[in-house]
Amino acid sequence: MHRRTYTIFSGFIFALPIVLLWAASAPAADVKKSLDVVSDTNSSAAASQKKIDQLSGQTRALLEEYRRLQDGVEYQAAYTRELQELEQAQLAQIEDLNRQITQAAITRQRIVPLMRTMADALEKFVVLDQPFHHEERINAVLSLKRRLNQPDLSVSAKFRLLLEAYQLEQAYGSNIEAWRGPLQWQGEELSVQYLRVGRVAFYFQSLDGASSGYWSVEQEQWLPLDPGFNGDIAEALRVARNQVAPALLQLPMMAPGDAS
Repeated sequence: MHRRTYTIFSGFIFALPIVLLWAASAPAADVKKSLDVVSDTNSSAAASQKKIDQLSGQTRALLEEYRRLQDGVEYQAAYTRELQELEQAQLAQIEDLNRQITQAAITRQRIVPLMRTMADALEKFVVLDQPFHHEERINAVLSLKRRLNQPDLSVSAKFRLLLEAYQLEQAYGSNIEAWRGPLQWQGEELSVQYLRVGRVAFYFQSLDGASSGYWSVEQEQWLPLDPGFNGDIAEALRVARNQVAPALLQLPMMAPGDAS
């Protein structure tokens, strides 16, 4: 009886390691499997994180590119607006220039005949004016009329010449002048001193101061002055030549129709 019990116990003793080995081997496989799963999960997570980082980098790059393009679009839009404004300004300027050209053409058509009319009027004025520097002034007007007909001169140049001629004639009315020249007087050719007082009066006096005369606009000839005016004429001649200081001149002024 005792022996049989030992055998059973002995069989139990030998069976126990097998169970323990089986129990120990089963968790080890699970752990290994779990570790493999964890390792695979970590690898997958790392790969996923890598992909996420790559996608994040690509996203940032795309965002930067979008911002850059957006900035470029805004700049292009601003530049386009500026070009449009410049174009509008240039078109307005071109339109204004076209109006000026048209107006200049109209002005040219009108001013050229006007200049010829003004030159003719100036010629008549010089011919009918008191005969101081008569030949010189008439030749100047004739030269002006010839130049106005030159096709190589611009309208502005012609108009400038015309204005200069008018200004020269205008200046004669605001100064006094004395010079020496010939004179046909009472059938003789004399050398006399001329005195011009603006366009108000025109005198002469012989070189010896013995005789004087004035130009009569009404009679268009020289008329003698009373010898009592010889001293006044001589003094005025000295003032006109700057030989004496300017002074108040007392000269005979002939009223229309008065030859005395």
